Amino acid sequence: MLDIAYLKLQLHFSGVMKLPRWMGSAFRGGLGQHLKRIVCYYPLRECDGCERSSDCLFYAAYQKPSGKRGHAPPPRPVVLVPPFFGKEIELSRDARLELRLLMLGDYARYFPYVILALQQFGSYGLGDARHLGQNRFEVAGARCEFSGELVYEGGTIYPSRAKAVDVTDLPPVGQKRLRVGFKTPIDLPLGFPPSPEHLLKLIRQRLVLLVNEYGSGERVPDFKCKGEVKPIAKHYHRLVGYSRRSGRREFWNCWTGIADYNFEEIDETGKWLLSVGKVLGAGAKSSFGLGFFDFI
Repeated sequence: MLDIAYLKLQLHFSGVMKLPRWMGSAFRGGLGQHLKRIVCYYPLRECDGCERSSDCLFYAAYQKPSGKRGHAPPPRPVVLVPPFFGKEIELSRDARLELRLLMLGDYARYFPYVILALQQFGSYGLGDARHLGQNRFEVAGARCEFSGELVYEGGTIYPSRAKAVDVTDLPPVGQKRLRVGFKTPIDLPLGFPPSPEHLLKLIRQRLVLLVNEYGSGERVPDFKCKGEVKPIAKHYHRLVGYSRRSGRREFWNCWTGIADYNFEEIDETGKWLLSVGKVLGAGAKSSFGLGFFDFI
């Protein structure tokens, strides 16, 4: 249905680290600038007229204007998920940061290029503080979450240690009572937390888009569930990002928080979708690292 590569990267900030409250836009934009320098055969040529665009990681991740179905821009095959602190963070030397990396479909094999681009990106620095010589980092290591092995260590990339998994092979979640930590902002116009049915719907919607664009295109099955949710903590966020193509972008109605879910009834598809959501997240704007959660 859909192949996924799932890595966790350790970033080492050797100097002063002054991070913005939301890093999703900054990481995505910085990666794009350096990814193009690494993979592009014709850097002065427009992407839309390039004969290599059909198999180009940069074009698919940043430039492709419409998806296989419809005219809207597609979800992107490279997803960076930095932690969300909700406020500016300033730390002294030798700080470390964990960065999730998801790569989808046939593009999963290109993960070495993303690691190289991030390494080059780090030498310039993240966000506006880079102009002051701050926020410079290096990729200290990377581990594949599916194989459990290090795929980047000591400056060497080990592609054979990475393992891509078909989404249908993810094991279903067994528990009916779950405490869910929404680690990065999720777009919820109706407020936080989403009901059990709405959470599964948002997971399925994201999966459908990804399967249509980077997978088999087959129909994702429907689910049945019934239950209740109790909020434990919630925080509202209005996010602002910038890109060279779109300029200023604002994301309203975003939330982080913790909620207790009690699935009184849930079928096997619903249990499987919960497992999918733990990896792929839920809702819109996956390419900005939005909508990712864990069970805590």
